[in-house]
Amino acid sequence: MLRLIYGEMMGQDVQFGAIYALKLAQSGQTVAEKRAGYLACYLLLQEGNELNIMLVNTLQKDLTSSNYHHVVVALVTLCNMTLPDVIPSMVSHVLSALSHTHESVRKRALIALKNFYTLDTNLILPYLDQIKDSLYDPEPSVMSAALGFFAIAIKDHAREMKELVPALIKILQQVVEGKLPKGYLYHGMAAPWIQIRCLMIMARLGHDDLSASTAMTPVVLRAFHKASQGVDAAFGVLFEVLRTLNSFHPAIILELCQSKDSTRNPLLAIPRFATSSNPNLKYLGISMLCQVNPDAWSDAWWTEDLLGAVVQALESRDTAIQKRALDLLYRMLTVENAQNIIDRLVFAFFQEEDDLQGASYQLGSAPSGQEKWKSERYRQQLQQQQQLQVSFPSRKEKILGQILDAAERFGPSEGWYLNLIFDLLARGGASITLQTAEKIMGVLER
Repeated sequence: MLRLIYGEMMGQDVQFGAIYALKLAQSGQTVAEKRAGYLACYLLLQEGNELNIMLVNTLQKDLTSSNYHHVVVALVTLCNMTLPDVIPSMVSHVLSALSHTHESVRKRALIALKNFYTLDTNLILPYLDQIKDSLYDPEPSVMSAALGFFAIAIKDHAREMKELVPALIKILQQVVEGKLPKGYLYHGMAAPWIQIRCLMIMARLGHDDLSASTAMTPVVLRAFHKASQGVDAAFGVLFEVLRTLNSFHPAIILELCQSKDSTRNPLLAIPRFATSSNPNLKYLGISMLCQVNPDAWSDAWWTEDLLGAVVQALESRDTAIQKRALDLLYRMLTVENAQNIIDRLVFAFFQEEDDLQGASYQLGSAPSGQEKWKSERYRQQLQQQQQLQVSFPSRKEKILGQILDAAERFGPSEGWYLNLIFDLLARGGASITLQTAEKIMGVLER
């Protein structure tokens, strides 16, 4: 099996070995043999293969086995399965595993359901109520896996999940109060990744919902107060708290930003990071500022030292800090400072190198041999590369979009706008795409 997998990785046609992989998964005497067989199965088998029926039968047999090790191996396989013709027949068996007596089975069942959800959302939506019960599981690892599922599902179905608010409040409260086992402590911080997942889901649920935001704010502030006393992973929790509060109903952050109590106003923690000499902490502080709604900026925490730190960050040798400072500068746009900020963005635009995106997502040259060129897997990789290039515009394209938006909203005159556009078109290089040119023409026509 290992030789077959290695041959498949090298681009060779090893489909002849799929039947032997299935036999090993069916009749393996040890867990290691079953794992090797299943691994080869989901690497070699493709959609529409006649052997997929045998794979379904094997998985169903192991999912109903009295040996929980076999159940776990089958669920691990389903956590990585991408075959559309296999997954629908597995849903009912995986849902049954949610009530298994062993926590390892319940945890991996939730991870498998998350995989199913990413492949076919409509397949899992009818069972959300059954999956929600896992948030109350007494085993923290199972509860954490349930949070991982809802962190994905909440992105598109926040309205259907408003009843999760009490469960999330209870979970975050238990974590902050240190009621989880000591094994979940990380550098003195209680389960930071569980806290971050909770906060991410809360941010979605509280968006433009005053009642939900009001209910969740006290426990979020408790998490902030607890994280303020820690280091390392605690800084990630602080950042997520700030982003969550700014995702809540605007009335929440507007009320908090007026307080001069450091335990009540999380924005007072920002200057400590943004003015730090440590580049990592400075980057964190600038990133925090980028998350704050400009309506919440006030003299209570926006001091001269903080403003000086932002200006200094624009000249930093660390390009990551420079980029975050530019993003913050764009958020600070007003009628009074627009021209200076646009000039700074234009300077950064011409300083940025072309084709960063191609360097970041280049797949590499194709392996030798005609078989690899014909490989379905290699064609899928090329398609994924093209999707990445569309989904993640280069840094230069992002700055160009900011310049065009700022110039359209705050440009002092038509002549100034035209001069800026002519300069961008003349020196913009490959970043001036057809879509960008059409957008510019649409503005000029108006």
